[in-house]
Amino acid sequence: MKKQLLLITTLLLAIVLHAQNEQPVVIVSTTGKVALISKGKSKARPVQAGAVAQTTSQIKLGEGATATVYCGGQFKTVNGAQTIELPSICVAKTGSRALDADYYFGEKLIAAVQMVAVAKSQGAGWSNAISDPKKGGDGWGNAISDPKKGSDGWGNAISDPKKGSDGWGNAISDPKKGSDGWGGKGSSIRLILPKGKVSAMNTTFSWSRPKTSAPYQLEILNENNKTVHSVSVKDTSTVLDLKVLNLASDQLYTWKVSVSGGEPMVSNELELSIGSEEELKTILKEAASTELSQTTQSPALHSLIAAIALEESGWNYAAAQTYATLAQQRKPDNLVRMMHAAFWMRLGFRRLSEKAGRGWN
Repeated sequence: MKKQLLLITTLLLAIVLHAQNEQPVVIVSTTGKVALISKGKSKARPVQAGAVAQTTSQIKLGEGATATVYCGGQFKTVNGAQTIELPSICVAKTGSRALDADYYFGEKLIAAVQMVAVAKSQGAGWSNAISDPKKGGDGWGNAISDPKKGSDGWGNAISDPKKGSDGWGNAISDPKKGSDGWGGKGSSIRLILPKGKVSAMNTTFSWSRPKTSAPYQLEILNENNKTVHSVSVKDTSTVLDLKVLNLASDQLYTWKVSVSGGEPMVSNELELSIGSEEELKTILKEAASTELSQTTQSPALHSLIAAIALEESGWNYAAAQTYATLAQQRKPDNLVRMMHAAFWMRLGFRRLSEKAGRGWN
């Protein structure tokens, strides 16, 4: 626990040390040959989705290439064979922004960038796994190089997490949400998913593995704390058909896992409710109709926007499934990996965040 608290304190301190007013430029989608030229440099460095740069850089596009970047609080798409000064397009938009899927995607995009910056500053192994230029080929590592050594390091260009409504720091600041119980070494059980709204269909219930060989007892309780379903499970997950359980759509349920054999253990409790299919369809339809969704041809970006929209609406399980599908791609890009990692960090699961960041299946 002391090591965990020290790590949490160090991470949060790193966020503060990196915090500045200017946000970095994040490349969210590319087609064709796209490269960045750092200020004061002449050599263009190829980039793909997930690369980060300062607003003082230039973006160079080849014949027929396109790039969508997030800067100045908005998404900009450029195309054609040209070299563009980022300051010319990264101008903050005045007035209020629509609180749609694009807005929340931008928020969480910067939060994910902050997370990687902190992880890299602490030498976290998983950040290196997605930042090694020799492995990624998209300049991620150079884009977040040491500001003292590189001319394009964005470490000092990160926005102040205190000013944002989404900073992921809170997800790891609660010691009660630590990593106890992982890898068969802990003395407690932590529930993972489902949490929030779920569809009345086959749903995987999962939790961490504590140090025990005894079977688990999974219980679903109604608002009156009465058990409506109970099942014995040998592993740390099981699939339940929620339609068969006939859970009411107007009730809030909780679920927990316990172990009675050997050393008794009881997990925390997570809330879940049955969401309507109409609501789910509406969320996905609205996510697909935003300006960013309409202007990009990247299937991965479409899915990321949908995942954020689902999470914002409390459909965490559906969001996790969307990320899992993206992670199973042959070569998920850095944008997918850092957004996936940030999702798990927001839910308070550092181990799962590290796994997603490494791109493990």
